[in-house]
Amino acid sequence: MNDKSLSFGSRCKEVLKKDWVQTIITSLLCAIVGIFVGFMLLLIINPANAFEGILNTIGNFFTFSLPKLQLKYFGQTLAKTAPLILTGLSILFAYKTGLFNIGASGQYTIGVLVTSYCALQWNLPWWLCLIIVAFAGAFWGGLAGLLKAFFNVNEVISGIMLNWIALYLTNGVLQLSSKVWDSVLSKTYIVKSSSASFLPTLGLENLFGGNTVVGVGMILVLIIAAIIYILLNKTVFGYEIRATGLNKNAAEYAGMKVKKNIIITMMISGALAGLAAPLMLLNGYTQWELSAAVPTMGFDGISAAFLGGLSPIGVIFSAYFIMHITDGGSTLTDLGYSPQTAQVITSFIIYLCAFVAFAKGYISHKLNYREIVNGEVVGKRETTKEKKKGNNSSKEDK
Repeated sequence: MNDKSLSFGSRCKEVLKKDWVQTIITSLLCAIVGIFVGFMLLLIINPANAFEGILNTIGNFFTFSLPKLQLKYFGQTLAKTAPLILTGLSILFAYKTGLFNIGASGQYTIGVLVTSYCALQWNLPWWLCLIIVAFAGAFWGGLAGLLKAFFNVNEVISGIMLNWIALYLTNGVLQLSSKVWDSVLSKTYIVKSSSASFLPTLGLENLFGGNTVVGVGMILVLIIAAIIYILLNKTVFGYEIRATGLNKNAAEYAGMKVKKNIIITMMISGALAGLAAPLMLLNGYTQWELSAAVPTMGFDGISAAFLGGLSPIGVIFSAYFIMHITDGGSTLTDLGYSPQTAQVITSFIIYLCAFVAFAKGYISHKLNYREIVNGEVVGKRETTKEKKKGNNSSKEDK
């Protein structure tokens, strides 16, 4: 009985030691705590509708009674999830090299600029738009990489500065073309489905209630996530990236080209963040408006990356969760809550994502600590027994 219980306990510990298990547990815990705090906030503001409000936030498209409407809004959530996955992968990829790409928002913004001109000014095919935007994002991300590699400029500082440069550059350049900019509404024109730049739906709109915003973008994102996973875990370049992130000096001593790896990493990271822009614009879902603030897409990618446990597969699920809660929270206005209420709830959940790494470290520390303590106790007990046996044998000899 004791042997079975011990074996079961040891098996549980072995399972808990696995990184993906700790990621799932801590991510779920952060999500539950965030939702609970959101519910308490709704109780304080308007107790009568608090329960219904939190259910609507969690349910999102399930709150609609018609299946066709459920599928339509589910497709809309998926369409907005795709670019968030890319920015999450961008943050993740740079972080593996020990870099914090806070400039993902600026790379996304440059992607907006290039996408708008490719689609509205030049009417290029959608696949060519994606290629050009990827190079533009890689260039913008590579600037921070160059500054870090050759001048040791902190990538956080350079990333923040490049964010604002990208914002003002985009706002100014977009207004230069009458084909791109609608001066009456102060926003770019919408990309129409008849345009060659419009992302193909591949017939997926028939599965999502005729929602044409769902298409090739989601499929491309899943393929890119798989490529990033293989690149990081199954290639020599991925090994060098992770080695550089763990110890730059040791990697350089081992003969790895650290500066080259930093620049290439930031270029790939920038390309991923830049590609998020056409997935928002080329399906006709949204347009760029004059803004005095840097887009939050890149910052939300930080939350998606850490909530997903810095794993490409985890980023897919965490990005969807964040967007699911965000879309669900937007319905709170129908219950008498202000629009800021939904933003506070989603922001708090996203804020808790930062504690995923801390919680994982705490679990690992506790498991390892118990093993060490148990090992010392067992060692002491065995030593005591041996001493008793030694004393008895010495008495018999006498």
